[in-house]
Amino acid sequence: ELLNLSLLNDVAGKVTSALAMELDKRLKKSLLGDENYKLGDATKRTIASAVKSYTGKEEYEFGDVTKKVVSIFADETQGQVVTKDSPAMIGMKSANNDMEPSIVEALDKWDTLSEKQLQDGIDEIEQYVDLVEKEQRTEKK
Repeated sequence: ELLNLSLLNDVAGKVTSALAMELDKRLKKSLLGDENYKLGDATKRTIASAVKSYTGKEEYEFGDVTKKVVSIFADETQGQVVTKDSPAMIGMKSANNDMEPSIVEALDKWDTLSEKQLQDGIDEIEQYVDLVEKEQRTEKK
């Protein structure tokens, strides 16, 4: 009799869990339009949309924001020439009409560092989301 009660509890727990997961999916789909929504998805979509809007590109590639900022600054400083005696500024052109190599090198280095930092941040967010989901599943049991 004790075995039957234990089996009944296991089955009831699995049915309740499956029902809760299905209700969760349906609620997410009706409210958010995505049944597989995870914590942080809306933020990621919002940021991606803002970046696409700012850069004017449909597909984001790392460095697009930097290129856009430099382009805007270059447009604002058009016609100004950097000489060897004047301080170099981002977007200003050298006498031979090229961007200062040291600035290009610095921007490339910055992009590389930023990409790693971005990936580290995304990894931390995903770990946090996994932890929250694990805690939620534990609380449901």
